Amino acid sequence: MAEVRFLGRIRKAAGVSSFGIDASTVEELLEQLRRLLRPAVQELLFRDGGLQEDVEVQVNDQTISSTGGLNTPLGPFDRVTLLIGGDRRSSAGQPA
Repeated sequence: MAEVRFLGRIRKAAGVSSFGIDASTVEELLEQLRRLLRPAVQELLFRDGGLQEDVEVQVNDQTISSTGGLNTPLGPFDRVTLLIGGDRRSSAGQPA
């Protein structure tokens, strides 16, 4: 079972810092998160069927862009970290 860790605003919205989840790829993990997480967290992570562009996904401290993207395989001892990079603004132009 992979460990999912939330950092920053995602952690605050989720109300937990980490939990275990069974998934064979990052894409499968994200699909499960979409079903499991409350709407406030989903809004931080997803838009138009995909990840928000400023959401960074890391597997064992490496961004998935260098490990195979959404097809990055996951094992039972992998650690998947989700965080928001940069300075996301709300629709009113204020920091979110």
